[in-house]
Amino acid sequence: MAFETFLIVVAASSCATWLAVFRLSSVVLTWLCSTYGGLSKHRRHVVDDSFKAAVYGCFAGPLAWYAYICTEIPPEGVWLDVPLVRFLSALYMGSILAQLIVTIGFPYASKTDFILYKMHHAVSLYSTYIGASYPAMPYYANVCYMMQLSNPSVYLRVILKELGYKDSKYYTWNGAVMCVTFAVCRVLVTSIATFNLVKVMVFQDAFSRLPLHVSLCYILGALVFNSLNYYWFSLMCKRAIGHLWRNNKKQTSEPILK
Repeated sequence: MAFETFLIVVAASSCATWLAVFRLSSVVLTWLCSTYGGLSKHRRHVVDDSFKAAVYGCFAGPLAWYAYICTEIPPEGVWLDVPLVRFLSALYMGSILAQLIVTIGFPYASKTDFILYKMHHAVSLYSTYIGASYPAMPYYANVCYMMQLSNPSVYLRVILKELGYKDSKYYTWNGAVMCVTFAVCRVLVTSIATFNLVKVMVFQDAFSRLPLHVSLCYILGALVFNSLNYYWFSLMCKRAIGHLWRNNKKQTSEPILK
């Protein structure tokens, strides 16, 4: 299938928009927070990139959930054209391209982080191309974009930490919101979608008639995204338990005044 001219324009415009948001971040955060100016160039880059991702999630996440709740996208729909989902695919493609541009030469914390994020970006680019080009499996493409609703809390946490608010109540409440939205958007919803995908693979003859690279896209996407989401969620749970344990230990060790 051809990548429509309109969707090419959407992807290019999306890329340009999120690059502009990345540049605008320094202006907004300098105005909002005095500690931003004292950050190193590397830390400002982290904050600006997180600001861009959070703003994108605020826009794309609700749009994908609107498509899920308010439009007809049945899980068993194999060949089905949903223009809104194809639009979201092109939109997400632009954001991933912007992400790749701003992270050129960016030093990752570890080799593991580098591999995980590059794998995520590669699969995302491939899946968005398939989602935008083929009127097929829109339910499963849209589930990927529904995950973006967890991004604002995830990246706001990075921003708060870098700006020196790690010990504030905002950081604590953000952590609670992050765990809930991540659990719903990236664990619960994707698990349901994976169960439905397996049913489609087993019982829908139309799935076997999909082009090989399209069917592989959704199978590979489910494997990669589920693995990454479960891994990241396990880290969240581990850190949350550690945080609660430290707070409880601190409270029990404090002397009781009479």
